[in-house]
Amino acid sequence: MDKLTRYSAVNTKIRVMEKEFLRREDYLNMLQKKSVAEVARYLKENISYGKLLGGIHLDTVSRRDLEDILKRNMIKNMDKLIHYFWDDYKDLVRSLYMKYEIEDLKVLARSIFNGKEPETIEKPLSFLGKYSRVNPKRLFKSKTIRDLIYSLEGSEFFEVLNPLVDGKRENLFRFEMALDMGYFNIIQSRRLKISGEDRKMLKKWEGMVADLYNIQWIYRGKKFYHLSPEELLNYTINFGDRLTFADRQGMCYTKNLEELYRMTINTVYGFLFKKEEISRDIYMERRINRFIYYKLMAMTHKFTMSIIQTIGYVWSLEFEIRDIISIIESIRYDLPPEEARKFLVKAA
Repeated sequence: MDKLTRYSAVNTKIRVMEKEFLRREDYLNMLQKKSVAEVARYLKENISYGKLLGGIHLDTVSRRDLEDILKRNMIKNMDKLIHYFWDDYKDLVRSLYMKYEIEDLKVLARSIFNGKEPETIEKPLSFLGKYSRVNPKRLFKSKTIRDLIYSLEGSEFFEVLNPLVDGKRENLFRFEMALDMGYFNIIQSRRLKISGEDRKMLKKWEGMVADLYNIQWIYRGKKFYHLSPEELLNYTINFGDRLTFADRQGMCYTKNLEELYRMTINTVYGFLFKKEEISRDIYMERRINRFIYYKLMAMTHKFTMSIIQTIGYVWSLEFEIRDIISIIESIRYDLPPEEARKFLVKAA
């Protein structure tokens, strides 16, 4: 199938769906609100989310309620796009969506690690069981990380997590790193079955994301978990766009964080550590997401008939939901609008 046939219909659908994205003025207006109810009312009365939020009770709506509605709408829109693909491409797109199940698994794992019951988890786990062979009911019965790993038996995630259950490596950091490493391995295997042009595009895109995640993981592993260089290197994603194995190895074997900062500054990703010490932890994820967002926008404008259009839409919708929830969180912590804007991805 030629790329025009493959992408003309789905790209037309994406252009229609993109019209529902928030505008910059919507972000600015929401930043002036004083409660979750006020944000929900704005979304309901002023923009495209109105129909979606038509049945909610504004006086009692919670952050979790709103996030769950937004994520379920995201699933609905993602499924609309899957409809346009066939065979290996449908398999690939479904695999790309597993990213969101992995994020929900991380939230569940953190909650279990901190002794919380599933019903008390603040973030909704809307994606669990949607694109993989996992049973959410089994997951929610888990009392430990080990229980959670065993409850994933039969799914795509179990094979990459099972080696952690040896009495020594069963902790939250390793759980998260193994999941992400497994996700990129799945994507690598799927991309072999698509066209050469899309395979090249996906390699570039996923390689850039892998580079950023590897730097973040090495930083976290050194600062918070004090892992050995050998173990850090073992859990990095074994491919990338700009960072070679030697680069990753050098970062893992740096003697301290300052040496890691100096090494990273000399790469295209040096922006992660260019500000004062306190901002590194608070804003690192936002910096990564903004870098990804603007790179992604550039790629979607340049490569109009490619898989990157579908990836671009889904990631943009994800970032929009993140921004809405960030605004709600800023209200919760009584942050002034100018401070709250520092946490947004799509609106500076």
